[in-house]
Amino acid sequence: MRLVWAIAAVFAVLALFVLVGWQGQAQKSGYLYDMPDAAAEAGYCLAVVERVREITHGQGEHKLEAFIDEQMQVWRGRVKGASSVGRAALARDAAAPGVNEGAHLHLAIQDCGLRALRFYGAKFPSMQE
Repeated sequence: MRLVWAIAAVFAVLALFVLVGWQGQAQKSGYLYDMPDAAAEAGYCLAVVERVREITHGQGEHKLEAFIDEQMQVWRGRVKGASSVGRAALARDAAAPGVNEGAHLHLAIQDCGLRALRFYGAKFPSMQE
């Protein structure tokens, strides 16, 4: 009887390993907007803040423009040559059917700012007031 229970336990453990391995392969990358690595994530975030700057022409609210400048500094320091990957991904995401570019940029600039703050330890003096 012990042999039956031992075999059942071995099969149960093997089944768990198979399920965990299968589920692990389906997981997202862990980077914002499913970018493949940290440099591509930085490229995406840099593309977001550059696009927001294009829209505002630097004439937006002072606090927003300062925040954009600060984010540009953070992401330019992390992009490591992957800015084209980020730009292409942003263009794809913004042009997807049913996506409002302004709404996407609004959420993306917040996501990128929070990522820089919480994950990379960036400081945004414009948001300290």
